[in-house]
Amino acid sequence: MANSLAGRVLTFERVLELNSKDWFYRVLKENPEMESIYPGIENDLLKNAIDMHIHAYPDFVTRSQDMIEVSIDAARAEMRAVAFKDHYNLTAGAAYLTQRYIDQLYEKGEIPRATSVYGGIGLNFGMRPDVVKIALKYPNMKMIWFPTFNSAGYLRSAGKGEGGVALVDKKQKVLPEVEEIMHMAKEAKVGIGLGHTDFYELLPLCAKAKEIGARVVLDHPLLELNKLTLAEMKECAGYGAYIGTYCQPMIPSLYQPVADPFETVTTIKEIGAERCIIGSDFGQVLHVKTVEGIRIFIRALLAFGIKKEEIEMMIKDNPAKLMYLD
Repeated sequence: MANSLAGRVLTFERVLELNSKDWFYRVLKENPEMESIYPGIENDLLKNAIDMHIHAYPDFVTRSQDMIEVSIDAARAEMRAVAFKDHYNLTAGAAYLTQRYIDQLYEKGEIPRATSVYGGIGLNFGMRPDVVKIALKYPNMKMIWFPTFNSAGYLRSAGKGEGGVALVDKKQKVLPEVEEIMHMAKEAKVGIGLGHTDFYELLPLCAKAKEIGARVVLDHPLLELNKLTLAEMKECAGYGAYIGTYCQPMIPSLYQPVADPFETVTTIKEIGAERCIIGSDFGQVLHVKTVEGIRIFIRALLAFGIKKEEIEMMIKDNPAKLMYLD
């Protein structure tokens, strides 16, 4: 039983270890860097940071903050940019209006920085090049997110049968409409989040993105709902894809209460910071606020041995490259 899997890679033996009586003290003892960690140590790392994966209201479900609240928090932290995701719709219009308000606050001297506010489009209603073509006409448009809860790969990996929005055919060939959208993203200088799908689809998608020259990121591949193994992530990174090492699931929550926070650390060390991107993926009502969550995440990475310069690369340089802000 102990060596049986509790998730795709997490074993029951590891769950018992993480939940043992002495784990709290072992974490402190085995990570001496933690003694130098304090609230505020992350301030310099947040300056000019970019969070390219945030959920905020307005959305199809209630969120913990709206776009204006998150953007004000980001401006006060002197972050360079934020980008808001909707699984189903376009957020670029709301991002533009939020940007106007943020700019006004900055002009009045009420915030220290006019943080850039971006949006994008989620394609859960289908891989529609005609829809993407219109979305790309909107200002503040910087991301395209491939299907998540309607993804064929997600439904397959979740044991929910066939169906959903497919990205490749039965021979693992990228579908023409998907390839067309990748070309559109490259031409418009917009990043792509590859959504909630499985390795069966992700590997050919990463290969096709490299062929086209599109810039893509694996959305939270350490979250159990679209979990990849380290070997699978390395294969995708080998094609130039960024690996999303997001705040979830390193910070366990009611959404994924059983998680190994050291998986994130191992992933960064094994793959290399140059191919990883930090994003929050926050906005859920049972989570901490977005910028506060990023603060905790940065402190944890520092405590567990990730260097400041590596965090700088993952939270500033790489998201800037993904969204053509470099």
